[in-house]
Amino acid sequence: MALLDETVRQPYSVSGYHFVDDKDESISFHTLPIQWSDGERQDGKKVKIFLQGTADDGLQKISKHVIAWKFDLSNEEPEILVLAEENSWIKLGKPRKSFEDTVRSILITVHCLHYVKRNPEKSEISVWNHLSEVFRLYVVRPSQSDLVDHMPLISDSVSRYRALADSKFLVKLSEEKTKRKLSDEDTRATKKLRIMIDDIKVDMSDDAEDEDIDNLFGEVCALCDDGGKIMCCEGGCLRSFHATKEAGAGSHCKSLGFMQDDVVGMQNFYCMNCEHKQHQCFACGKLGPSDKSSGAAEVISCVSANCGRFYHPHCVAILLYQDNGVPAEELEKKIAGGESFTCPIHKCCICKQGENKKDSELQFAVCMRCPKSYHRKCLPREIAFEDKGGMHLEGRSITRAWDGLLPNRILIYCT
Repeated sequence: MALLDETVRQPYSVSGYHFVDDKDESISFHTLPIQWSDGERQDGKKVKIFLQGTADDGLQKISKHVIAWKFDLSNEEPEILVLAEENSWIKLGKPRKSFEDTVRSILITVHCLHYVKRNPEKSEISVWNHLSEVFRLYVVRPSQSDLVDHMPLISDSVSRYRALADSKFLVKLSEEKTKRKLSDEDTRATKKLRIMIDDIKVDMSDDAEDEDIDNLFGEVCALCDDGGKIMCCEGGCLRSFHATKEAGAGSHCKSLGFMQDDVVGMQNFYCMNCEHKQHQCFACGKLGPSDKSSGAAEVISCVSANCGRFYHPHCVAILLYQDNGVPAEELEKKIAGGESFTCPIHKCCICKQGENKKDSELQFAVCMRCPKSYHRKCLPREIAFEDKGGMHLEGRSITRAWDGLLPNRILIYCT
């Protein structure tokens, strides 16, 4: 029987961690050189970084000078490890709560790579739904911006993991334009990723499960339901707004009232609801706390990655079951206890089937004021397009449906 080499140390896990530099300022571990394999380490920032946290269920305090990091996608859950100066690897558990924002984008990126490596056939909506579920306790939902921050890492990963090059999601990511301006490095990395995927000639044939989401953010202003020059909230609501009076002038929107210089200077924008973690229930309209991490959330967000609507457990349970019987009560308890749900707006309220944006008749007409959607073919006649009949007032048709405001969808007011 072979003896264990005492110089080889098994990684131990550190939780409640955070990293600081030599000035005691917070810094992410991904600024360290990444070590792909023994002897292959990429350059990182020339700065000393220290890991601080606890091990042994909080019994042992850890403070280590770390010099590199790596990730492992081969297990059921992705693992991230940092290399201590004495050449021992340390596995990272959950970060300290106050440190989550510092590492959220790199954690989302690694979890994304892990999921698409194991599920290369999964569609875009499936990937975002998975990431939304993994990071459901975070105030800000995972978005494409998180991945764009790490395009060089993604492109390098694709060159090392063949399964990643087969991913439908990464193929689409390499082709899409993001809402934010890319740096020169990110642009080069995106081109590199596209070239590598194209060289492998991935078969991207469509299938019945391939769902498309055109955008994670609202395409119209949440205040006036009109388009134009809008600014997207990066919080959980996914809404968009006319930021200035000039931007909303065409629809007489009161806007957010910002000056243009304020908008230009903003790196991130969070609406007042997301900033204060208070959201309206999309069913009853009442405002309630939405911070899951506090344990006091009254309204819960739909699990669908491109939804952004919040509900009281009681309200959404009634909507999903359409009665006050035992099933609704059971669902209410499950949702209140942390179980995820998909709100009713993601199925036609007439035929109860999902959406197919590639088929005009199966595209959704989405109400902006209540959780109802209809297929175009199921849309009631009284919800009229302009000059197409419907309800009348003094001989005039009341328009309650509009094409062209939402991509591959119809905007409606159902009542």
